[in-house]
Amino acid sequence: MTEHTSPDTLMIGVARADITPPVGTRSAGFAGRGPLSRLHDPLYATALVAAEGEIRAALIGCDLLGLDAATVAEVRRAVAERTAIPAAAVTVACTHTHYGPDPYRDQEDPLVSAYRANLIHVLAGAVEEAESFLAPAVAGVGWGTSDIGVNRREKLPDGRVILGRNPAGAIDRAVGVLRIDAPDGTPLACVVNHQTHPVSQTGQVDHISADYPGRARQVVESLTGATFLFLQGACGNINASIMKPTYESARTLGTRLGCEVVRVWETIAPQIFQGLAVGSRPIQLPSMRYGSAEQAAGLVIELENELADLEIQGASEGRIWWAQRRLERARSALESWEKDETPPPVESEVQAWRLGALGLVTAPGEIFTQIGLLVKEGSPFADTFFLSCSNDSIGYVPVPEAYPDGGYEVTHASRVDPEAAGILREECLAALRSVR
Repeated sequence: MTEHTSPDTLMIGVARADITPPVGTRSAGFAGRGPLSRLHDPLYATALVAAEGEIRAALIGCDLLGLDAATVAEVRRAVAERTAIPAAAVTVACTHTHYGPDPYRDQEDPLVSAYRANLIHVLAGAVEEAESFLAPAVAGVGWGTSDIGVNRREKLPDGRVILGRNPAGAIDRAVGVLRIDAPDGTPLACVVNHQTHPVSQTGQVDHISADYPGRARQVVESLTGATFLFLQGACGNINASIMKPTYESARTLGTRLGCEVVRVWETIAPQIFQGLAVGSRPIQLPSMRYGSAEQAAGLVIELENELADLEIQGASEGRIWWAQRRLERARSALESWEKDETPPPVESEVQAWRLGALGLVTAPGEIFTQIGLLVKEGSPFADTFFLSCSNDSIGYVPVPEAYPDGGYEVTHASRVDPEAAGILREECLAALRSVR
């Protein structure tokens, strides 16, 4: 029998590449750890290429903490040089595992610079291979729920907010599953969207691991035969519900998530799907100013003293690096108050996909779960995946009500003022509308 494919039929191709770093590479995800000491389980990049007529786009999921905009730009250029996919139609999403390499922050480190240079070519190669596998596809979306995450902003009796457990806090337990098959029913890809920090093995572990998404991948692929691609959701204030310094935490959480994905997969009846579009919008988020000149000045003094103490104590390079970055931001904010000038905004992008009847939208950092929920609720698509840690790494974007309470996400790892959450939400919705 001869098959005829119309120009409007969506074509899908998938491929995978190993992106495991060598032991000894600088670790990422927890301040104070040394280099990665051994390999527990490998890290992968999974590329999905979609094509409809002359339109082509690539989605790359990486077992990495995150990537900066400059590295993503180089990946996009490499993909455009090797394929028929334009740079603007490439999305690089990270699972946010905390047990992988630091691919870009310290390029004076020969292992970091070598890993980054190779990574760019490996990711482009995975896209090139996926493009070579393009074939007609059918698809469908289903939804499940998972209990593997917990809100982590625990308020102590003295009012301090710590990285703990807040079972009553906001959380999005949804598990989105995109099932993609060949027209004859052969499984092609299982794209999963869920929101939980991959930190289940705690900061005491310094081995290489994809954490729970890696275990979920093993479960899903063994039971469905489809290539698994995990897209991290709005996990900024959501930790793994089990955190112990052993792989057992990742194994059980990944198994639980993977089994839920398979359950949903088995309920989806794939249909012909049409419609492919990718668009992006530049965004400008207001830089953190710490409330007032007095508060910024007090923070500068506090951080100068903290940095001096860390240096006297001979603290780890990671802890000193974090203290230096926080001090730089506080000094910049104080200077803006003293000069009565608005500081330069944090610039990045959001990107949206239309993939059949499914909408996908990206955000460039660690986004509080409430923001992702609002975007999905306001989306013009019936089904929407919200992707954090994608195309850039700008730090945390908390919701405004988190700022008065402080806590790590606000005081240590955010570069933006409270208004950023609303701006990001509206830009994500505008991006989705533009491809709808």
